[in-house]
Amino acid sequence: MALEKKNEKLAELDRQNKLDLMETQQLYTRMLSVLGPFFEDSIYGAQNTYYAYIEDKVLRGKHIGSIENMKYEFDLLFTQDTLKVKDLQNLSLPVWSKSGILSREKKVKSFDVSEFYITNIEYEGNNLRAVIEDKDPENRFIISSDEKAFLIMRRDYEITRDADLAAALNKDSVDAFILKLKNFFRESVGSERLRRITIDGRNAVEENKIFDCLKLIASIYGKLVTECLERGYTEGEITIKIEEPGGIRTEKYLKKSEIYRELSTIGSEGKELAALLRVSDA
Repeated sequence: MALEKKNEKLAELDRQNKLDLMETQQLYTRMLSVLGPFFEDSIYGAQNTYYAYIEDKVLRGKHIGSIENMKYEFDLLFTQDTLKVKDLQNLSLPVWSKSGILSREKKVKSFDVSEFYITNIEYEGNNLRAVIEDKDPENRFIISSDEKAFLIMRRDYEITRDADLAAALNKDSVDAFILKLKNFFRESVGSERLRRITIDGRNAVEENKIFDCLKLIASIYGKLVTECLERGYTEGEITIKIEEPGGIRTEKYLKKSEIYRELSTIGSEGKELAALLRVSDA
């Protein structure tokens, strides 16, 4: 009987632990959901890296941003499950081909890769790396670029270093393709889900460090607020210039006193953020 009661207590303790874990995970998910829109458009001055890759035969993505000692990570879902080169544009690349029955003379051939799948993209600042391939492992191309030039590999052979192949390369077409790969992350992301925020390498949500993240962000924007106030049309008023899709430009005006009043309703934490934003002397 004593053993039976002990087992019942252990079972109840196990159930309670599982329930506590579930509630903690739900709270974690809700907090990330609330914070997601705040980080979606990135933080001013952050370094952003975007990834697209094939996982379980479906195109997935990530967006990782970092600034100072804070890092945040989004899972990306695209508007399409796969991506072919032709979805962006038609593209042909020069390769060596052997022709003739006896001599097997090598000739430069324009190889159409429009039907190839784009299986991997990594994009950061001006730097990009993309992999395009079909079922034949021989036909695997890697396109890498920075702000000055691009490089194209076919497996281990560099096309852009080969004088004959480079001369046959349509550089404008490749430049246009690289630009469309970069724009893909702006135009074809269906949804983003904030997955993690870390500060000093520690999980900010799990370790209750979200306010530390907000203070860091406020200090960054505080410098911009000061600059806006110095250049503003009206004393004590911040002018925000907004460029909307389609190139439409608008302006939004915020008074220091309004920002301070809204933050003060939070309490001492809000007043601390106001000080970091440099609006507390309103």
